[in-house]
Amino acid sequence: MPDFEVREVDVDDEAQLYAWWQASHDGATAGRPYDLYTTWEMARVAYPDRHPDWDFVLISVHDGDRVVGAGLVNAPLADNLSNAYLEVYVPDGERRRGVGTALLAALETAAASRGRTVLVAESVAPPDGAGPGEPFALARGYSLANREGVKVLDLVEHAHGWAALEDHVADRIGDYRIVEWGGTTPEEHVQDVCDSLNRFIGMIPTGDLEMDDLEYTPERLRRNEQRDIDLGTVRLVGAALAPDGTLAGYHDLYVDEHRRTQARVGITMVLPEHRGHALGLGIKLATHRSLVAQVPECRIVATGNADVNAHMNAVNERMGYRLVEQLFEFQKKA
Repeated sequence: MPDFEVREVDVDDEAQLYAWWQASHDGATAGRPYDLYTTWEMARVAYPDRHPDWDFVLISVHDGDRVVGAGLVNAPLADNLSNAYLEVYVPDGERRRGVGTALLAALETAAASRGRTVLVAESVAPPDGAGPGEPFALARGYSLANREGVKVLDLVEHAHGWAALEDHVADRIGDYRIVEWGGTTPEEHVQDVCDSLNRFIGMIPTGDLEMDDLEYTPERLRRNEQRDIDLGTVRLVGAALAPDGTLAGYHDLYVDEHRRTQARVGITMVLPEHRGHALGLGIKLATHRSLVAQVPECRIVATGNADVNAHMNAVNERMGYRLVEQLFEFQKKA
């Protein structure tokens, strides 16, 4: 086995950061149908601008003067303080010679040094096939904790077919209303949004993953909104309001200015006490219509949902989303 050198990346050193990004990008996108990985233009500004809610540690593996593997530890700072989310990327030509093993060991050490005892990692595979990540994780003590489907919507192909869905929402919505906003939440909805986000984890299927509820405050919400604005991320929000004006549902989409050809779904939720009025479909249609109008160059939207989330999977299918990959979430307790 080669004598690899493992280093922590200085995110303020652009040369180091770029070498790490290139290796992680090549590992993350090899053999996949879409390049959904963070662009260099975003990475070069986002990582040096430390996120107040996350402690990122970037690790690179070197074979001589080549970076042959790259990964990161993502440790929450605002909630779920026992957890660490690990990402392991090895470019296709560097696999099966111990790079991933050396990288994962370094990531686990970094997580342990921060007191993290619940480690979570992901891998992807074709919809009807297997990928290299699953046996790698299982062999190193991780267990499969959750499965999701990665789905993509072709806006050019499907946007013209949403009129019937909007008619369906109009028939079901009753006295509820759908409203939209952009990068900043209107002041009258801030506390409701925080309260709803703090219920989100408990409302979605997470399998055997150990995750506690989020802890959003108005200050945290505003801070994250401003950070997105500063980084050039366009945010589109659709919200459902109950007859009394309180928040009943929430959905957001994100587009990076550095790559306006694709968007990604953040979260979609309808509070349990307000379900049955097609609100989830309604708020998603609203943001997607706005996306087409405001970012006409956008071609695809990517999202992910747990396999057992039958309702949201049905909403996505009706809108035109199609399954392109499986995503496996693995967990290991230190």
